[in-house]
Amino acid sequence: MSNLRKGALSSILLLGESILKKMIGLVSTLILARVLLPEDFGIVAIAILIIGLIEILSNTGSLQYLLRVDEIDEEKVNTAFTIDVIFKGSIATLIAALSFLIADYYDDPRLINVILSLTCVFMLSGLRNPGEVFLRREQNYTKLIKISLVAKVISVIVAIFSALTLQNYWALIFGQATNAVLMLVGSYFVHPHRPKLTLKNAREQWQFSSWIIPQSIFGYIRTQLDTFIVSSTFGKAELGSYHTMKYIAFMPSSHIVLPIIQPFLVELRKTMHNPNEFAKQFNTSFIITMLIALPITCTMYFHHEIVTLVLLGKNWLEYSVLLGTFSLLVPAFVMLNQCLRVLIVYGKTKHIFMYECVAFVILYSSLFAVGIEDLLLFTSVRVGIENIMCFVFLILITVKYTSIKNTLSLLASIIPFFV
Repeated sequence: MSNLRKGALSSILLLGESILKKMIGLVSTLILARVLLPEDFGIVAIAILIIGLIEILSNTGSLQYLLRVDEIDEEKVNTAFTIDVIFKGSIATLIAALSFLIADYYDDPRLINVILSLTCVFMLSGLRNPGEVFLRREQNYTKLIKISLVAKVISVIVAIFSALTLQNYWALIFGQATNAVLMLVGSYFVHPHRPKLTLKNAREQWQFSSWIIPQSIFGYIRTQLDTFIVSSTFGKAELGSYHTMKYIAFMPSSHIVLPIIQPFLVELRKTMHNPNEFAKQFNTSFIITMLIALPITCTMYFHHEIVTLVLLGKNWLEYSVLLGTFSLLVPAFVMLNQCLRVLIVYGKTKHIFMYECVAFVILYSSLFAVGIEDLLLFTSVRVGIENIMCFVFLILITVKYTSIKNTLSLLASIIPFFV
């Protein structure tokens, strides 16, 4: 079976899993949005913003490293697991200790218990069996998908039951905790590998990860600082709406586009020494993901009121235009991840960091110049600049790692989609 075909089949399998999970999650969203208030989502949004920072600060790029190297063994996998445990444990402990200060900043003591709870959930996810990477390298996703779907169904049931019973933000937290526990337990059923603490391969992995960590930090700040600005400027209802619309608009990227992209990272690595095959794989994977991303964007952009009414209910309609605006980030996500995959394949993690730094300066200097008095204008500028930067980045990467001729060919293939 060709690399391209194998990657495509794996993408279809992961896409099917993601669609099933979203169909299950849709039921949860329909109920939770009608039981809970935007303020409830606002409280959780602040906590998730903090927990997301923990995830980024502790992202050592271990999965990317293990997927891109020619061969892996138990020693490399265990080293990656140990590095992750050290980083995640240290940073989670620090954030937990700062939870009181965070609650004081937002003048909401409820955040203390919420942050502490989500920190524990985060630590559980960090203890999952690293042996899953063996299955991912073999493009064997069946067992992983089964565990993921079971965990999703049960966690949704828990979240809905909690929402109907408690009718507050803890329903969202209980759902996440249930999913984390089930994924942790399930990971030790899908593969016989049992992790051990070791740092024997740490130097080699650190050479790859030393730029991944600062890149992840800048990337997170770049994508989430706008939410922090909104949280500091507007009320919890506006924050909850902004965060929720941004999250819904990003779901196609995280639950449809990303599963399609993931298997191609493995297959792209196999063609890196064959320029013609690499260019073919590069173009095909990009066009496939863009063909899926653009119809989703158009649906949410032109019919944002209908999508909002169906998913969240009439209480959210006044913020539906934010959903339409944020939906334009889906093509930007495709372009950016295409570039990141290429740089990871060639081990150019420093270049990823450089992009994040430049993008951060351009994005937020522009946003502060525009101001944040008007939430819709703020959102529109944020989305527009992101698309421009990702498009320029895509052109530069395509020219450097394929050819000018291939770049022109790729542009000729995708321009009709935007006309």
